[in-house]
Amino acid sequence: MAGDDVLGRIDPRLCVACKAARGLCGIDPCPLLQRVQHHLPKVRVAGKDLFGSSPPSLFVGRHGYPHVTVGPMLPPEHLDDDRAHRLDDPASWMDSLTIPDVVGLRSGLVRTTHRVRVHDASAPDRITRLSQELAVAARPVDTEVHLSRVPRFTAAHVGEFTAPHGPTVEVERAQLAENVRVERRVEAVTSDTDLLAQEGLVDLYRNGTDPYQLERILSAGMLGRGARRRLVPTRWAITATDDALGKALIGQVRDLPTVDGPVVHAAERFGNRFFVLLLPRVWGFELVEAWLKGSFWALAGPRGDAAAPAVPMGPAAPPGPSMPSAPSAPRAGPVLASDHEDHRGRTAYAANTTGGYYATRIAVLEHLIRIRCQAAAVVLREITDAYTTPLGVWVVREACRRAMAAPGLPFEDAGSALRHIRRHARSPEWEAEAPFLRTALRQRTLDGFP
Repeated sequence: MAGDDVLGRIDPRLCVACKAARGLCGIDPCPLLQRVQHHLPKVRVAGKDLFGSSPPSLFVGRHGYPHVTVGPMLPPEHLDDDRAHRLDDPASWMDSLTIPDVVGLRSGLVRTTHRVRVHDASAPDRITRLSQELAVAARPVDTEVHLSRVPRFTAAHVGEFTAPHGPTVEVERAQLAENVRVERRVEAVTSDTDLLAQEGLVDLYRNGTDPYQLERILSAGMLGRGARRRLVPTRWAITATDDALGKALIGQVRDLPTVDGPVVHAAERFGNRFFVLLLPRVWGFELVEAWLKGSFWALAGPRGDAAAPAVPMGPAAPPGPSMPSAPSAPRAGPVLASDHEDHRGRTAYAANTTGGYYATRIAVLEHLIRIRCQAAAVVLREITDAYTTPLGVWVVREACRRAMAAPGLPFEDAGSALRHIRRHARSPEWEAEAPFLRTALRQRTLDGFP
């Protein structure tokens, strides 16, 4: 475990930019993630053979790409369908679980690994094929595996993109203990080898398939044209799914009338506070993230100043319109990051806010489709010290969906809406990191001409 003296020498701006993905501080493994060694379930496994109810779930690792690891995820026990499904159902965690609850729940899942090439998706071996069957399954599936060693539940594996999980162990043999039920539309799309992967994702989404299952299907290499199908690391599949679905929704939103006037939506969950400003403009989107003092990725180093990193750089690698209450104590300045797009969209990856950008964008777009309007959306995400452990991108997506589901607060003009956000936000500097917002406020609409 990294000591506080090491963490104290890391500029938090590096952590926010890296999120354990790029090794910017030069320390491997990430010293912040090494601190997460708590909230573990009291699970003991006597041998290498496991029989458990997969939610259903699989995991594809990214290290060593194009050689990756793939395998089913399962608890070391049989569960009824409701309990098993809840292990991989983020939407159900929002109202009843705390951060320790989520970590504890997910830490009971064993992640099994089996090394293959990403190109093997179209000609899978037995373990890869089993993982693909879990990806398309409509309900939990009892699964048997023989592991290379006895799994030890001694640490929670957490990250910014994927939900926590338990020990990672190589799988030597695996088989399903029951038949897999597959929804008819899922079977039709995954069997169509002439359909592009993005077309398949959009088709299934519009026909009601759970987006979290879409991530699994894409990750398992079950979409795309024939031999061009590839296994996709789970971390990448999450963002790719949000991006593909978001682009499809943007195509629909652009043909809708604009909202009547500025509207502000807000919500808070798991230490993530969202303020969403909808402006009566053509589609555009901006996400500003403010990592406040004590939030997970801004935990390291001195806060509130511009201290330079002392560690050598490594190689890059609730309902209603009420707002979250404003704090009364003085605060150090947050670490800010932002990305945006105008009505033309974006072609480059949102490298500053990463997966959170696409997860937030799709939550806003789903709301605009529901109300049959388009808008320029500016989102402020404040991450507070209550966000003690990274839980995955699903937190961003579901918390923003909660904000959009709450009744919006209308305003006569954009200035009034911004003043309202300023009164409740904990990061007064955020507007300086919002170039799209400044541009949108300068633009005149047709209604503004005499």
